[in-house]
Amino acid sequence: MSLGRVVELTETEQLFASPLHPYTRMLLEGMPKISLQRRRFMPIQGEIPSPLSPPSGCHFHPRCPMATEHCGRIRPELREASSGHVHACLNIEPC
Repeated sequence: MSLGRVVELTETEQLFASPLHPYTRMLLEGMPKISLQRRRFMPIQGEIPSPLSPPSGCHFHPRCPMATEHCGRIRPELREASSGHVHACLNIEPC
């Protein structure tokens, strides 16, 4: 969820194996991992929008690396990428 909107929904295993939405991907990339390799933490860039006054269109577009002009105007609805895997992103090609 991003600012109260579902951005991706699927089975847990599928979500961790193949996240589609940029917000989901960024959250999972920031998750701590047990490893001896050094990692550099990369926070999601940009200001967190106010939930009282969310951005128009896709709520994540001000911080999204995949955002295009239409992301700020069009609110993405959940659409199916594959059986049982839905997302709300205008820039993800259908499978």
